[in-house]
Amino acid sequence: MAEFSIVEYFAEHEKYHCGYCNSPDTNYSHGMWAHYLTVQDYQDLINRGWRRSGKYCYKPTMNQTCCPSYAVRCHAINFKISSSQKKVIKRVNRFLINGIRPQAAKKEEDEEGNNCMESDPGGSSQDLKETCSSSKPSATPKDSHPPKQMPKPGLGANPNKPLLRKAKVIRMEIKKQKLSQRENSQSKDTPTSNESSRGKLPSKNQNQPKTLEELLDEPAQQPNVAHKLEIRLIRSKPKCSAFNSTFKESHQVYYNYQTNVHNDSPEKPNVKQFTCFLVDSPLILKHRDLPGGPPNGYGSFHQQYILDGKMIAVGVIDVLPNCLSSVYFYYDPEYSFLSLGTYSALREIALVRSLYKIQPNIEYYYMGYYIHSCPKMRYKGQYFPSTLLCPETYHWFPIEKCLPKLNEKKYCRFSDPDEVDENGNVDPNRVLILHEQQEMSFEMYHQLKPEANDENQVMEYANFVGKSCAQRMFLFRV
Repeated sequence: MAEFSIVEYFAEHEKYHCGYCNSPDTNYSHGMWAHYLTVQDYQDLINRGWRRSGKYCYKPTMNQTCCPSYAVRCHAINFKISSSQKKVIKRVNRFLINGIRPQAAKKEEDEEGNNCMESDPGGSSQDLKETCSSSKPSATPKDSHPPKQMPKPGLGANPNKPLLRKAKVIRMEIKKQKLSQRENSQSKDTPTSNESSRGKLPSKNQNQPKTLEELLDEPAQQPNVAHKLEIRLIRSKPKCSAFNSTFKESHQVYYNYQTNVHNDSPEKPNVKQFTCFLVDSPLILKHRDLPGGPPNGYGSFHQQYILDGKMIAVGVIDVLPNCLSSVYFYYDPEYSFLSLGTYSALREIALVRSLYKIQPNIEYYYMGYYIHSCPKMRYKGQYFPSTLLCPETYHWFPIEKCLPKLNEKKYCRFSDPDEVDENGNVDPNRVLILHEQQEMSFEMYHQLKPEANDENQVMEYANFVGKSCAQRMFLFRV
């Protein structure tokens, strides 16, 4: 496997259909095929507004496209959960602990959560973002079940298990138990500070809100639960054995999601399309045995949600040197009442926070693009604190400072007029080229092929990827 990045830039800049505003020919972007990408190079690319769909990388032409797409990220370490996000976790927890499900699925701003329209489902820029306009909330499964019939996993109480007590009763008993333990501890000699803090979380005020981790962990703290949810993080490229053994089941969930939620035709979400879109990845494996690296290493992963032994959802993610980047999320429409899009985004933020404890450089959650002109995409601004990428200087700015500008016009420069793109001043002669399996500078390539006449194209590529990537990645030339 290659140890450096190899990309093939497409100079074509044709207009195509926009799935956000449904315009037939006003969507513009630049693209390149990434044969291989190091995780550091891809980190630097997304910091310049690029995203990947399979091995195809694209960058919206912000000052021309009808619906400008601003890269957005959340600083997961300082994440402040909102009341609506808490409600989603509590809804899932009530279902897991007591088997309680809402009477009807509550329609959210965007049920797809962290994936809606980020990536090209077909692997072609012409189809980019086509599913957003056709996205519909899935039908809510009926609450009742036929008598003498075992419910599907997760869709009702198991008659073979003991009858569960109400959550209120359980909470009262836990509270009484804690009070009793506190009284017993007070009757004994007061322990030293080291003894009292050993193995415990830092002390906090009784009225202090629960952390994201505490909210997500509530079902695991219960002695008996109605349903068990397991989260599995498995490597998708190169494929590990766990990925291979669950491939068919994962594809079936994807098929059900695309045909029911996005109304794809039955022949479209086939195995080949699924593989090209969500399995193939240009990211080069970076092992976990590196000093201070994350436990599973860097690269591309599938985070599977297993409910009572059945896969109900999958989050496709990239773990990079400074962030976790969300690629796509799909779920079984039967479980739409759980608002799994939002729940998965919160789970992925929690994953960033856990990785940060091991590798402090990993502190951001990249959510793809924020599109202010598309109301369905504004939900991404609700993950606080979030920042948007300036499309001209590639500096990050708090979203609350960007919104007033975006309310006035859809394309905005967030940086001050005197700020510049420090990484944009590229010497074309120092761009790396791969020609006839030989590594060389563009200056040397130009001497070998003076008739190529592609200096403008190479310069355009270099400005889009930035000086750092242009001098590390190899640009394939025939």
